[in-house]
Amino acid sequence: METVSNAKELTYEQAMEALEMVVRKLDNGELPLEDAITSFQNGLEYIKVCQEKLTAAEGKLAMFRNGQFEVQ
Repeated sequence: METVSNAKELTYEQAMEALEMVVRKLDNGELPLEDAITSFQNGLEYIKVCQEKLTAAEGKLAMFRNGQFEVQ
């Protein structure tokens, strides 16, 4: 099982889908220990990507609310 190298290139939705797949694999309980550890690490990367995307979106929404961002 490989680690995630392109996670930051994913959209929020893609990262969430990948995270959900990781959770399903881990919940299944049939992964060998090393694969489970790698999957867990991958899941953490997907969580980080989702958090970054949400933070960026919240920043943009705040700019709209404060009138700092004009829609043309």
